[in-house]
Amino acid sequence: MEHQYHSSSRSIQTSSALSSWHTSPAKPPTTHPTTSEPLPEQLRSVMRLLPHSVVVCTSQQPDTNGSLRAMTMSSFTSLTLSPTPLVTFNVATPSRTLDAIRASGAFTVHILAGDAAGAAVAAHFTRGNLGGSVLEGLEAVACDEEGVLRGEGVLFALRCRVLGDAAEGGLVRVRDHVIVVGEVVAMVPVMGEKGFGLVYADRRYRQVGEVLEKE
Repeated sequence: MEHQYHSSSRSIQTSSALSSWHTSPAKPPTTHPTTSEPLPEQLRSVMRLLPHSVVVCTSQQPDTNGSLRAMTMSSFTSLTLSPTPLVTFNVATPSRTLDAIRASGAFTVHILAGDAAGAAVAAHFTRGNLGGSVLEGLEAVACDEEGVLRGEGVLFALRCRVLGDAAEGGLVRVRDHVIVVGEVVAMVPVMGEKGFGLVYADRRYRQVGEVLEKE
């Protein structure tokens, strides 16, 4: 995932992880789709023009005494609300977080704040699950017994279980990705602050900005 944006020029210094994050003025897109590029690159350029939600997904690996696996992702979306709420996202394989989701049949999606604290959390979990604790170096966030991240930059958490049979029903392989479909079983307030969540476009984390309204 690639990703930053503006609302004020002040730096946020609540922890060492946040000290390097700040807001800056919005700029025009750096990408411009052109038919001279190969089709995959054309699509990549088009998708960079669209804002995507940024969340962190965690799951506990049952065969390693509940070791936490985590990843930042921008493919998360709501699928349906009835008869029970379903959410979905996709994961490139191989993935240790996906392995944990498959083994446990459960995962938690964390809605991040649209500010420097949220961007710091998102950036932290882009580094993967290799070696040590996935929380190492993230001073302002801890994980509770249910696998929910609690601390600065996390607004809400959605506790989910994989739809149907964890090995098949809610996990659908498409080429080198797996589509995950999960049923939301609980919404957990963390910071519970008002405000929009973190988004990502044109290789930067961003905040939701101005509103377009009809006269």
